[in-house]
Amino acid sequence: MNNEMTEGDELADKLDIAQQVIEQRLSAVWNSIDSIDTKTNVTLGFASVIIALLAGFTEWESGTLPLSSKILFGAGLVAFVTLAILSLVSYTIRQWSYRPEPKTLIGHCTDKNCTDSDIRRWVANECQIALTKNLSKLQKKAKLTNYVIWAFAIETILLVSGLAVLLFS
Repeated sequence: MNNEMTEGDELADKLDIAQQVIEQRLSAVWNSIDSIDTKTNVTLGFASVIIALLAGFTEWESGTLPLSSKILFGAGLVAFVTLAILSLVSYTIRQWSYRPEPKTLIGHCTDKNCTDSDIRRWVANECQIALTKNLSKLQKKAKLTNYVIWAFAIETILLVSGLAVLLFS
């Protein structure tokens, strides 16, 4: 009997560790989602400011724009529109798995034959399912944000090049 108690305690300790690890990983996913959204927000904000400043500068310049500047500005505008669309697509990735659901957890805990170890194992499984479901969406969101950052770099290079041609021609 005493040996069973030790095995039960060992199982409870192992389940506690497993649950903590899975919850930490799930927490890292939530932090990554926030970080990716922040990167997208900042990049879109800077890109918008650059477009607005350029539009104001070229209006202020009010001279005839060289063809090469027009082409570079047009390509920069296309890069900005691409960046904005990619940002919107990234923002649409929102249906995250928040397992275990409290209502389901309460229903699972009302079974009189259910032990602490059973509940811990069930919670760890639910968290693992959420982690698995969220990782593929997180990877897609991260990939889109990388494209947003690349589009920002391309936009900036094109617009600055067009401005340089305008100023030095």
